[in-house]
Amino acid sequence: MSSLSIDSVYKYYGPNLCVLKNINIDVASGEFLVLLGPSGCGKSTLLHAIAGLHRINAGEIRLGERILNEVPCQHRDIAMVFQSYALYPSMTVRQNIAFPLEMRKLPKPERDKAVSDVANLLQISHLLDRKPGQLSGGQRQRVAIGRALVREPSLFLFDEPLSNLDALLRVEMRTELKKLHHRMGRTTVYVTHDQIEAMTLANRIAILDKGVVQQLGTPGEVYNRPANLFVATFIGSPRINLLQAVSKGGRVVLEGSGTILPAPQEFASALRQDGRRVTVGIRPEHYGLAEGNAASEKTVDIEADVNLIEPTGSDDVILFQHSGVEQLALLRAGHVSQSGRARLRVDTSRISVFDSGSGERLQ
Repeated sequence: MSSLSIDSVYKYYGPNLCVLKNINIDVASGEFLVLLGPSGCGKSTLLHAIAGLHRINAGEIRLGERILNEVPCQHRDIAMVFQSYALYPSMTVRQNIAFPLEMRKLPKPERDKAVSDVANLLQISHLLDRKPGQLSGGQRQRVAIGRALVREPSLFLFDEPLSNLDALLRVEMRTELKKLHHRMGRTTVYVTHDQIEAMTLANRIAILDKGVVQQLGTPGEVYNRPANLFVATFIGSPRINLLQAVSKGGRVVLEGSGTILPAPQEFASALRQDGRRVTVGIRPEHYGLAEGNAASEKTVDIEADVNLIEPTGSDDVILFQHSGVEQLALLRAGHVSQSGRARLRVDTSRISVFDSGSGERLQ
């Protein structure tokens, strides 16, 4: 295993199109890093630059102490699993997995043992004599992963490997990938646009937009303390509620209703200046029903006009109106009637506050 360092990396397509802008990421040995972002954000370009499939225009990529900038992709000690599986259709599963070892001219007994060990690990021993056309999508993906594992590289790269699978199989493969990483402990960089994949698989997530790393942190950090409005809105389903407000006496006053929300202590100094325009972020699960005891110092009760209820099984997504804005709350199923009014309680200790102009989280 080796650590990976991406230092001040830039990538241009032509003189005017910069697709990676000053990327700085350090991946510890054995860490599982996910590159997350919308289509066109630069995440696959960065992965391909690490693999050596794209040349960078500036900066440095290191694997351990070795600078990779001028190292051909086949000599980087990196294995990559592609979205399309990239299996040889005329070869059996056994031959596909063994192919990288054949290229190294490894003796056949050693090749056979390595293939057998990987097949047992991935539970595909019974498929070794089949060809890719006889396999399901999930089985093909296991074979593609096996071909990468058998090389025992210093670094694994995954380029949206589950996007071609159906929803149920995607969940199963996600669990298998996490188990596999726990067993192998290999340094891994994984690209996806699926935030659920990112949150469940990653030790840390790098969220990209327009070629820039917007935030790098653990799943808990990017969800609970988003660095800016882009991260806040990109992470989380149902989506975060964004409300316009102004600061007053260290608190925020919501436009439209005049509701006053006490803010967490981390925002106290930034909110001292009265009249500062801010955007308040409230996640749907931070609403609850106002029942029993009165609101505390860290909660505020509001009157909500319920417009729609979307059942999801154990929970209901409540679409309601407050402060002149349509918002979402996530409540236990059956606790709110289909229409009318409801009294909701906001957990203000968990809200986020951003500068309305820059979109950055207040410091």
